[in-house]
Amino acid sequence: EYMGSATVGIHTMWNEHFGIGIVEFMAAGVIPVAHNSAGPKLDIVRNIDGGKTGYLATTAEEYAESIWTLLDLSQKELTEIQKRARRQSQQFSDESFTFAFLKSLSQFFTKIK
Repeated sequence: EYMGSATVGIHTMWNEHFGIGIVEFMAAGVIPVAHNSAGPKLDIVRNIDGGKTGYLATTAEEYAESIWTLLDLSQKELTEIQKRARRQSQQFSDESFTFAFLKSLSQFFTKIK
């Protein structure tokens, strides 16, 4: 219920190895403001198609600035970020993981006779 009506999701864990909560935000159309470290920085909150999928912050001031920036965007700009965030979240779906796993193993199966 809350995720369905939220615009911004705040994730403050430092050096989280992955960040499934951030992916869940994005899949629900909630724009993440996540800590600028580890998994969120390297794998999740990435620009795609030339635009943001969320925001990264380190200090309380950076979190506040990111939230203020989001709240100041037009509905059209928010919707574009939400669309990119949803698209980005799909790379972490079961189907994407299964496809990548089977693709990486396919080289071994073609050698079996």
